Amino acid sequence: MPALTAPPPAAEETQGLRSVSIAASVLDCFAVHPELGATQVARELGVAKSTACRMLSALAAAGLLDRVDGGRYRLSLRMFELGVLAAERMPVRDAAQPVLIDLQQQLREMVQLGVPVAGHVAYIDRYGHAALGLQLSGEVLHRVPGYSSSSGRALAAFDDRILADTLAVPRRKHTPFTITDPERLHRVLAAARAAGWVSTREEFTRGFSSVAAPVLVGTRPVAAISVAGPTARILGLRRDFIVASVCRAARRVGTRLAQASEDLGHAAQHRTHPHHPRGQPGPPA
Repeated sequence: MPALTAPPPAAEETQGLRSVSIAASVLDCFAVHPELGATQVARELGVAKSTACRMLSALAAAGLLDRVDGGRYRLSLRMFELGVLAAERMPVRDAAQPVLIDLQQQLREMVQLGVPVAGHVAYIDRYGHAALGLQLSGEVLHRVPGYSSSSGRALAAFDDRILADTLAVPRRKHTPFTITDPERLHRVLAAARAAGWVSTREEFTRGFSSVAAPVLVGTRPVAAISVAGPTARILGLRRDFIVASVCRAARRVGTRLAQASEDLGHAAQHRTHPHHPRGQPGPPA
C-alpha cells in the first residue's frame, strides 16, 4: 500500500502564509527606521510598491502601525504594549525579580536583567534609585547594542549564535573607549568566557561602567544580570565584591529557572498520567 502523504496546501493558504511573512518583514524594517513609506519598504524587501502599500495599510488597520504625514508610517503604541506583555511573561523575569531586588539592596546600584534581541540587549527589568541620574533612568525595554554593553558581551561569550548576531550589528564608537575592532572583541569575549563575567568601562556612556554575568540554563545563556553606575563605584575598590555578587545572583537565577522548568515538567507528567493509589476499593458492581 503506498505511503500516505499530506495534500499540498491550498493556494489560498500558501498566499496567506506568504502575506504573514511579508507583514513580519515590514515590521522588522521599523527596528532600524523610525518612519517609513511604501517606496522605502518596497525597496528594502524587494517587493512591489503596491504590495508594500497593502501591507502598511493592513498593519495600520490592525493598530500595529500609525499613519503620519506624507504617507509614512511608524510603530504604534500597541507594539509597545505587546512588547511589555512579552517581557512581563518571560519566565526568566519571574525567576530573576526577587534576586535582582536582593542584589540592588545589597549593592545600592542600578541592577538590570537583559535578554538577547538580534545582536542587541533588551533590558526587561531594572531596579535602581534616583541618585543615579537620567542616564540610567530605569527605563524598561530599552535596547542597546550588544557589542558595547557588558550584558551583551556576557551573552555573546557563551553562545555562538548570539556572538554572530552581535558582530553583525554595525559598530560605532559611542565614546572614545568603545571597542569596535572585531579581533579585540573576540579577545575580550574569550576572557569573559574563561572568567564567567565581563565588564565595560565607559563604552556606552561617559562616566558610567558596568559588570555582567550570564544566566545559564545548562550551558545556554538565556539572560544576563548587570550592575551599572559611576565608574569609580563600579570598577573601583568595590569591583571584586560587585563581580562576586553579580555572578552569585546569575547562578541563583539559573538555578531558579531550572527548578521551575523541572516543576512544570512534573506537573505536565502528572496531568498526563495521574496517580491512582493502590488498594482503594473500586466502584460498586
